[in-house]
Amino acid sequence: MAANYSLHAIPVYWIMALYPHMYSQGLFKAATNGQRNNNNPRGASTLEHYRKCTPEAVYTKAERAEACHQNSMENAPFFIGAVLAGNAVGLDTTTMNTMVASYIGLRVIYSFLYVKVEKNKTSYLRSGTWAASVAVLMTMFVKAGNKMNRSLGM
Repeated sequence: MAANYSLHAIPVYWIMALYPHMYSQGLFKAATNGQRNNNNPRGASTLEHYRKCTPEAVYTKAERAEACHQNSMENAPFFIGAVLAGNAVGLDTTTMNTMVASYIGLRVIYSFLYVKVEKNKTSYLRSGTWAASVAVLMTMFVKAGNKMNRSLGM
């Protein structure tokens, strides 16, 4: 029987979700000669300081990285729930590993596109990748629900 790595994917996802934030902070640190306000890093005055001191192209890339990070945090409960649901009902290891690897892979592509794509027209690639990743999680929930119903004789 193959090893089930789906629960291991949760900390992997968490680290992956933090990377865009660390990237944006590195951009701001470099653009402001290390002048970071760690006391109030999300404050309006801090963001205004960054906006004034950071070249626009760098600022917008950092903004996209932060938005990517926030989206990853917003999607974390959905991902964790799907992994836990699949494991709770005993979905087979191959299904769990495949679904989790697909989701993580799509999120890596999504994150890359979110940070790097600067044109509205090509930003739809990111949206499509996001939709595909959500479809993977929906599939995990449906498979878990179907297995639960079968075990209850429904």
